Amino acid sequence: MKFGEYLKDLRKKNRLSQKELGKLAGYSNAEISRVESGDRQKPSPVLLKAVAPHLGVSYEELLKRAGYLEEVIDHSGYTEHVYTDGEGKLADIVKQAKEMQEADSDWAGIAYRVSRELSKKDMEAIKAVANSLLDKAGRDQ
Repeated sequence: MKFGEYLKDLRKKNRLSQKELGKLAGYSNAEISRVESGDRQKPSPVLLKAVAPHLGVSYEELLKRAGYLEEVIDHSGYTEHVYTDGEGKLADIVKQAKEMQEADSDWAGIAYRVSRELSKKDMEAIKAVANSLLDKAGRDQ
């Protein structure tokens, strides 16, 4: 399956129009259409990062599906995923940082379990509460 078809299937499974997805991600529906139709063969990592939360898949999964090559490097305390395009140019580096573990190991464990064990609906509810608290904390500063 071509990436554009994959993206279109995800969008439809999430009951979003191109316009709705574009608005949520901060892109035009025309750009979403170009990716889905195949006119945009290799969507940018920035676009993929913007649409991923609205499609129920990880950013990393979209990078892989779009044809970016992944190299996994295990470091002491964290794992680094390096994504390159077909020409070997760096597209993005995703680090699963040990800072969260060091700041609060209980929270790190909970976050990991949430990402693995809860439904999408439950995860969205937790994200909404967390974002609300972060917004409040930002206003209080």
